[in-house]
Amino acid sequence: MSTSRLLPHERTPRAELNSIVEKDIAEVACFIALQSGRSSESVESHLRWFLLENPARQPQDTLGYALRAGDRIVGCILCSPQFFRFGNDSILFMGSSSFYVDDQHRGHGGRIFLQYCRLGNQRPLFGTSANAEAAALWKAAGATPIPYSDVELFGVLRWPPVGEELAHRQNAGRVLTRLAGSSVSDLIGLIRPLKLNSETPASLQRLTSVEQVNGLPIHSPSTKLTAMRDVPYLRWRYFSGRDETTAVYAFCSRQPDREILVTVNQRPRGYRAQISTLNVLDVYPEVPPNEWLRIVAALTARYRKVVDAIVLRSQDAERQKLFCAKGFQRRTFDAPNGWFLDKAKILSTKDWYPVPADGDGLI
Repeated sequence: MSTSRLLPHERTPRAELNSIVEKDIAEVACFIALQSGRSSESVESHLRWFLLENPARQPQDTLGYALRAGDRIVGCILCSPQFFRFGNDSILFMGSSSFYVDDQHRGHGGRIFLQYCRLGNQRPLFGTSANAEAAALWKAAGATPIPYSDVELFGVLRWPPVGEELAHRQNAGRVLTRLAGSSVSDLIGLIRPLKLNSETPASLQRLTSVEQVNGLPIHSPSTKLTAMRDVPYLRWRYFSGRDETTAVYAFCSRQPDREILVTVNQRPRGYRAQISTLNVLDVYPEVPPNEWLRIVAALTARYRKVVDAIVLRSQDAERQKLFCAKGFQRRTFDAPNGWFLDKAKILSTKDWYPVPADGDGLI
């Protein structure tokens, strides 16, 4: 008789999928922290803001779904609603966030996503942080990519931290990586500078209250599907005190001749978080490409001493071409990171004006 017959086989706990409720947040945060490499305290604090304080959340809404095997969470997807508008109509979407599955339970990823997709029977679904694997699930479900979500533009202001990152990714070794991160990389900046016209920082007026933002011309009927920028959303998104790097500005536009909402935040990038980036989150109402150049030039003048690069997403083909001609680097993702699914045929248009502030892509 073989030894294997004498020893009892260890049973793999059956995985069960359940809705997430408020009392589960701490446990969910520990799982996400383990998957993402962040601290559980920072993740839990973020989730309590992102999930529980979201003004679009309704009492009956689930916070998401968790896959449990035995006494531990091995997978999850979170739900974050957001109001969009088209014309005078407001449309409530259900967003997805933090879609993670433990390595040993990868086969259940489709099961988790299918459960989320069932919410599409009542409202449109969208996500803005899909990796290539999640994008394949969105595509299989019949979803459509959100326009211009497959690329970002990277405008380098200081090359040493960026050069260090490029050398690290090419396995150049410690000596060359340090050399690439030194002032030697400044030579690249002389060869490949950003060619933006000078613009005074004064064309950007810092706004410090939601009442100031609400006074901008952001409430007219929209000719494209776009975020609803009402007071509850603005207060939650930009004035909750969650992120000290978030800033809101009024930009003096010439075309059209009115003030434009501009919002940004700062995030570290790189293998050791050595690259400080400024992310443009929202520009609204929509402006022509030449005004985009003025906005980015004004941001560059304001932030040049504190950031290494400016990141632009949700740029249409014309603006991509224009910014690349000015020295921005085009980075194409493995798959679009933004998707929407309208199973219930609620939307009367697919003409979008998406911005990086939508969903959870750059929060």
